[in-house]
Amino acid sequence: MSETDICIIGAGIMGSATAYYLSKITNKQIILVDQYNVANDYCSSNDVNRVFRYAYGKDEFYTRLAIQSRKLWQQLEQETKLQLLIPSDLLLVQGTDKEWNMFNEESHKTLQKIGLETEDLERKHLEKRYPQFNAERAFTDPYAGILLASKALLTFASEAKKHGVKLIENMRATRITIQNDRPTIEDSNGNRIIAKRLLVTAGPWSNNFIRKNLVEMTPTRQQLLYFNPQDTQLYAPPRFPVFFADQFYGIPAAGTDAVKVSHMGRDTPTDPETAERSIDQEEVDACRELLRRFIPKLSNARLAMSKVCLYDMTRDKDFVLGHDPEESNILYGYGFSGHGFKFAPLIGRVLAQLVLGNEPGIDISRFNPDRNPTAR
Repeated sequence: MSETDICIIGAGIMGSATAYYLSKITNKQIILVDQYNVANDYCSSNDVNRVFRYAYGKDEFYTRLAIQSRKLWQQLEQETKLQLLIPSDLLLVQGTDKEWNMFNEESHKTLQKIGLETEDLERKHLEKRYPQFNAERAFTDPYAGILLASKALLTFASEAKKHGVKLIENMRATRITIQNDRPTIEDSNGNRIIAKRLLVTAGPWSNNFIRKNLVEMTPTRQQLLYFNPQDTQLYAPPRFPVFFADQFYGIPAAGTDAVKVSHMGRDTPTDPETAERSIDQEEVDACRELLRRFIPKLSNARLAMSKVCLYDMTRDKDFVLGHDPEESNILYGYGFSGHGFKFAPLIGRVLAQLVLGNEPGIDISRFNPDRNPTAR
């Protein structure tokens, strides 16, 4: 049995970021627990790269959060002397999906509304800027970029350890109990950690620790494909952008020699314990068809790698941050719904303040753990 001031379940990007910020602002004992090792092949946070963007349709709220988060990524880079965020345009390609076309247009308008520059490119200008693309029109988010995901995760975890956080890997927490008003976690071997404050950031496994009357989270399976172009430099930043097109997204060859492509509209509910980890041929065909339409010379590129990533989805796709309404010593950070990674330093800082009983520093009422996710 161990006792500590603060225990965090889940050493993914959110748990590790929170541990890092806690370690910088308090001398309290902090234990960070994970059922595997940091940056394991099962967690949602481990990947070559992720998208950073300001573009959020008409949802100015997330755009402004992204602006704040960018500053924190830059601070982390300065502190560690590591590059974690590679600047890149996000090209919002107009296709045949009306909903996505509307998202692109609204993103363009929102960025302009808050005083940020963006471009509306017709075919001739698009061909000049990015000749790889075949499209009549596209908008740009010039504030976007590529986050080196695994590198960022390992950086948060290692910096937290440098500042005194105790990392316990391969400890599989199975349940939370309350003993003498203190949260206690138990693992499958009967080991226990008693904490004054407990934070759950267990991603798709968070349902193991969430009470039924809180915001529901559904684990989903997202398939990621990596295509290896013949001319890697032509598909690397800054010559090739991050892109959104008709429910798909792509990331240039950054941190790898392959272009990442995924279908955002095809994530399916799953059990994280039994999720199928191989890729469906249907998904490969859909991605190649998307490339044939918009980036023809990449459509026959060799499939260099594929993987399955698990998302923790809420119905409204908003995050869950805050105290358990019935147990104030238990806090949650889950439901990042496939778009949380870019906000990791901001969320880590917010959760660190909440764990210490301080004000979060930003308005998080939208992320209330017992909200009605269909009310907004």
